[in-house]
Amino acid sequence: METAVGRGRSEGQPCAAGHCGRRAPWGVAASRALIVAAAHLAILPVAPRAAEAGAWTQEEGRGQVILQGSAVHSGSEFGPSSDLYDSRPYDKVEVTLAFEYGVSDWLTLIAAPQFLAVDLGDPFPSSYAGPGYTDLGARVRLYNENDTVVSAQVVGRLPGTGNSRSAAAVGYEDAELDLRLLAGWSFPFFGKAAFLDVEAAQRLRFGDPPDEFHLDLTLGVRVAERWQLLFQSFNVVSEGAGEGPYFGTSYEYYKLQLGAAYDLSAAMALGLAFVSTVFARNAPQENGVVLTGFYRF
Repeated sequence: METAVGRGRSEGQPCAAGHCGRRAPWGVAASRALIVAAAHLAILPVAPRAAEAGAWTQEEGRGQVILQGSAVHSGSEFGPSSDLYDSRPYDKVEVTLAFEYGVSDWLTLIAAPQFLAVDLGDPFPSSYAGPGYTDLGARVRLYNENDTVVSAQVVGRLPGTGNSRSAAAVGYEDAELDLRLLAGWSFPFFGKAAFLDVEAAQRLRFGDPPDEFHLDLTLGVRVAERWQLLFQSFNVVSEGAGEGPYFGTSYEYYKLQLGAAYDLSAAMALGLAFVSTVFARNAPQENGVVLTGFYRF
């Protein structure tokens, strides 16, 4: 699941072997998906209290709905020595609708279906548009004292690509299991309310892709009554190489995401962020935009 306010996420799959080439125009499916996501986000009410995302669990009988749309482009790739060179381009749109509900103050259930659209460019154009991953899981609060919270989270990721037989769906075809430890702190930052969310995860990927280690960091600072700035880092390191023609090498990539969230009301907020791969090895250099809406109930 990719979220932007409180615990943002825009995790791209590493470029599979043979997926690189010259830039191609956006596919029709990807363009339509982005337009639909933007239109929904323009009217969707969302939750402003970012410090209750990430490591924080939902209160009993309360929850939130998160709608996120992201669009990224890649026309270059970091090689084995992290040198950047032109590669087969692709455009990717992800639209995720996530639900979080507090069964109790210490247990939050999570469900997040996703729509995915990917266009690969020359020399062998390919595209996929349809269901992406569906996340199902729970977050358990382990500790909550003195503005500090620690939680554990287990999420199963079920692929929706089926037997698409499209090269554009490579990396999204196998089930995954995300085992995550989360810690959050609320504190004053130069006189402003702020929070820090740190998440370390073991991502078990079944099939050809290798397992991965994830480290996600989010710093949120409320700079005005209705405005919050978000500074985020998403880091992935494969645990060796996988199998098959597309995952024969290990990889790693490090992304920065900078954004802001605006509170429409006590229960609603909208977020806009920009994300970029700043360093990687055997992975694409992605640049894109992330739009997010929260509604708390």
